Amino acid sequence: MNILNKVSKKLRWLRWSTIFAILFYMFFIGLILHNTTYKLQNSLKSQPSHQHHQHKQPLFQQLRSTHAFRRADKNRDNLLNIQELAQYINKNIVDHIDEAIRLNPREFRRVDISPADGLITWDEYHRFFLKEHGMTEADIDEHNEIKHTGLNRKAREDMMRDKARWSEAARTDLFTLTIDEYLSFRHPESSISNLLELVDDLLRQFDQDGDEQLTIEEFSEVSGDDDDDLIRKSLISKTMVERREEFKRIIDKNHDGKADRGELLNYVNPKTPRYALQEAATLFSLCDENHDNKLSLDEMAANAEIFLTSKMIDTAHSFHTEF
Repeated sequence: MNILNKVSKKLRWLRWSTIFAILFYMFFIGLILHNTTYKLQNSLKSQPSHQHHQHKQPLFQQLRSTHAFRRADKNRDNLLNIQELAQYINKNIVDHIDEAIRLNPREFRRVDISPADGLITWDEYHRFFLKEHGMTEADIDEHNEIKHTGLNRKAREDMMRDKARWSEAARTDLFTLTIDEYLSFRHPESSISNLLELVDDLLRQFDQDGDEQLTIEEFSEVSGDDDDDLIRKSLISKTMVERREEFKRIIDKNHDGKADRGELLNYVNPKTPRYALQEAATLFSLCDENHDNKLSLDEMAANAEIFLTSKMIDTAHSFHTEF
């Protein structure tokens, strides 16, 4: 019995000594990890913040560009022709517009809260905007809307842009937006109302006889004196032969020699392939450095700033600066 008691005591001692040893080692390892983490944090804090962005941002942009290039390269020859690029851009445009329309009711409900009356006031949107940019309710209550302290430069620029858009979108009441007007405000490229206004602009500028239709002559014979008109300037950059060809091939779908409102609506709609083809042609003219009518990944990387703001990669931002 004495022997069993001695053995039992030894086992208990061994068990407790093992537990204490484990706890000691855990404490020791934790102390090492804490010191290592502390030194690493201090090292990172001592470096200028712009150095992190210099390393992270180009890599992120490079990965984004490469991913887009691979997806657009349908025949996997490591080169993009204008058709591949246009098809990829067109898919991005269609996806962006469809998503904007689909998500508009959900976002409208998130903004329309004070009160939830089916109308959004500028104050409601302004609070939503600030919250989306990381401000707390307390910060928003004390926010100076004139100086916009607490917002970075880009956010302030976006706010100024939104203020300008508000008055254009608020057709029913200058101080509120309906759900359709909110879509026009947030995504003007997705709004049928905006597209119909573009059609009205085309007719107002080109319809010489006032019959609410455009003939091939009215569309193609554009005076070079209209330097202040953006639509006319975009057409003047083409020859008369090119404008006539565009009218016959793209605008006049029923080939009756005239373009009515429906055909013009289709012409200005960003979802039509023409819109993407025009964007692709612009990218080729700017970035096809060896003029072989192909774009390589190297050419794309060499012109990264152009592509990163294009509809190939940043469709939403490109639209919002354009509209």
